[in-house]
Amino acid sequence: MVKGRMDKPGLRPDSNLLVGIDAALVALVSAAICLRAHDLPLMSILVPALIVARMIAVAAVARREQVNISGELLFLLLCTLLGAFNDWNSVHNHRIYDYAVPHYFEFSQIPLWMLLYWGMILRLMARLTRWQALAPPTRPSNWVGFGRLGRESALPKVVLELLIVFTSRQAIYKYYADPLLSWLPFALGLAVLLMLIRPTRHDLKLLGITLIVGPLIEVLYIRVAGLHHYQLGWICGVPLWIVLWWLTAILVFKDLTLRFTPLLQRGDPG
Repeated sequence: MVKGRMDKPGLRPDSNLLVGIDAALVALVSAAICLRAHDLPLMSILVPALIVARMIAVAAVARREQVNISGELLFLLLCTLLGAFNDWNSVHNHRIYDYAVPHYFEFSQIPLWMLLYWGMILRLMARLTRWQALAPPTRPSNWVGFGRLGRESALPKVVLELLIVFTSRQAIYKYYADPLLSWLPFALGLAVLLMLIRPTRHDLKLLGITLIVGPLIEVLYIRVAGLHHYQLGWICGVPLWIVLWWLTAILVFKDLTLRFTPLLQRGDPG
């Protein structure tokens, strides 16, 4: 049984073309945000239209790239639900930051186009973790622990990752305005994660890209677009906890993507 699992092919890397399609969409939406974030009718039409155009582009290369379109749609839906709920919960229920652009409905100050856009942000993150240029692994590492106390086991590793995500999110809901406690749980969580998972060269590449690109995009959205604003925005409007959160999130997202997307993403494109 063990041999059978080892003989199964791992998850293929995502090609430059697939990464380019998703990066192009995020770049186009980001440009629109910087130029017209406060134009609610335009953004409400443009963002869904670009997402549809992206799906058409992916479908056009699906057979060559071995993309299962049904799985791709399902994964994008899951990314959208996860990203939209996290943003809505953070803003509407906990008020840890605020949006400053027009919106249609009273149930949320976040415009619907932004909630949809979160799906593509997370989808691009998943693409980045699988990008062929970064030489990604084909299978998840199950190692967790210190030295002789470590073990190869998927369940403890996944539980650790989810626990770090859960505790850090709960901390920011309570301490988002505290100059120390707003970021310290994220720093501790990231430190624990790095100590227990044996970060690889691929992990370090992801951390380096995220450390540069994540805050830069946040600065554009805050300073240029006036999309939203945070308390304790020490880094050109970006709080330290956001930087640490993205670093943790990319490592966790990489591991979960490797474990669960093979069920959705690969197969006969048909």
